[in-house]
Amino acid sequence: MGNWLERVDWRAYREEGAELLSELIRIDTSNPPGRETEAARYLQGLFKKEGLKGELLEPEPGRGSFYLRFPGRGSGPKLMLLSHIDVVPVADPTRWDHPPFSGALADGYVWGRGALDMKCQTITEALTLLLFKRLGLEFNGELVYLATADEERGGEKGVGWLSREHPELLRVDYVLNEGGGEPLVVRKKVFYTIETVEKGLLWLKVRVKGRSGHGSVPHEENALVRAAAMIDRLAHHRFPKRIEAAVEQLVTRVAGALGPEGERLGRALLELDSRAEPDLRPLLEGTDLEPEALNAFLRTTISPTMIQAGVKENVIPDSCEFVLDCRLLPSSSREEVLAKLRELAQELGVEFDLEVLQYHPASGSPLGTDLYKAIERALRAEFPDSEIVPFLLTGATDSRFLRELGAQAYGLCPLSTKTTMQDRLKMIHGDNERIDLESLELQVRVFTRVAADLLRAKA
Repeated sequence: MGNWLERVDWRAYREEGAELLSELIRIDTSNPPGRETEAARYLQGLFKKEGLKGELLEPEPGRGSFYLRFPGRGSGPKLMLLSHIDVVPVADPTRWDHPPFSGALADGYVWGRGALDMKCQTITEALTLLLFKRLGLEFNGELVYLATADEERGGEKGVGWLSREHPELLRVDYVLNEGGGEPLVVRKKVFYTIETVEKGLLWLKVRVKGRSGHGSVPHEENALVRAAAMIDRLAHHRFPKRIEAAVEQLVTRVAGALGPEGERLGRALLELDSRAEPDLRPLLEGTDLEPEALNAFLRTTISPTMIQAGVKENVIPDSCEFVLDCRLLPSSSREEVLAKLRELAQELGVEFDLEVLQYHPASGSPLGTDLYKAIERALRAEFPDSEIVPFLLTGATDSRFLRELGAQAYGLCPLSTKTTMQDRLKMIHGDNERIDLESLELQVRVFTRVAADLLRAKA
């Protein structure tokens, strides 16, 4: 790549990134309802100022995504820089130190909903492409920029719609998206992750049947009580352990950083016999890992998330609806979850109707591709004393749609160690979401290294 990387004023990109991110956060794209088109137009204007023309793509008014192609001069791979511009709603703005849509620049952070998830990457990927343009870099292949609507509600009005209606726009070789890149601090060792596989998504609405009546005369067919029993059993059910290759490598290498006792417990954790599973809390104290996260790496999980029943204080409800957020390992299946649901209902004597709100199987990309190697080299250049490990994402991203179309997609949103993983997890979809300015600069540097390496860019 030559020495041109050393001549870039990265601090200037940090400052520009902070200003642009602040402006983008101030555009409220809470989903529901979304209203992403305003943010998409903002991005369109940003690129237009630099002489680059992109397009807005809307499945319906207000739900726009932004798409731009930037071809190189020679043949080569197509690399998509992917992000989403919708954010989750804010539960209680009064719990925030700075208003959630202020984009406040304070104490070395940009504050606001979407600062981490994931308008930061929307901006830093945009700056990466603009850096290629500003420096007049010669490169092979093509950079494709896509900032999408509706990721937070499953992507059906974003990448899901694009994959059905405009698949030709999404046919790329490689994708950089959210899901990895976070530092995992274990004792004095720092691991940087590359997301290679994500769990499947299954959202279910369950309607439990019962019999109505006066609240002053309790009976055993109260639908709310029946639903509560079912929810309790589902929430505490533990599916069998299944060890994915990325999880095995992560656990083995992290356990090694914890010394001989860590190695022993790591081996026990990877044993498929659940009875051999150790208590990890004493060992993990003071690290970035939590037992709940390890459990989600090793099992298909079910989380009850919403419930609705009753019409009046003194009326026993004859039905109760609740929603389950199920996350499936690649080696698991939708049928396994549904079978467990029916089994528990039969044990409890509960009648129910079922609606599948959304389903998408697990997806992954292999280690050893040209993009994966480029990511490894970029992270090693930035963090020579850290280890690079593959990572299973317990959530779901838009990468699954691109993988279905044949692309190799990887999660990479590198962050500094200024904030711990536990604190980041509290902020994402929570209160006081923010990103430090060092991380914004880091992302532009890493994304530029990766893209320049893969596309053989030169000044």
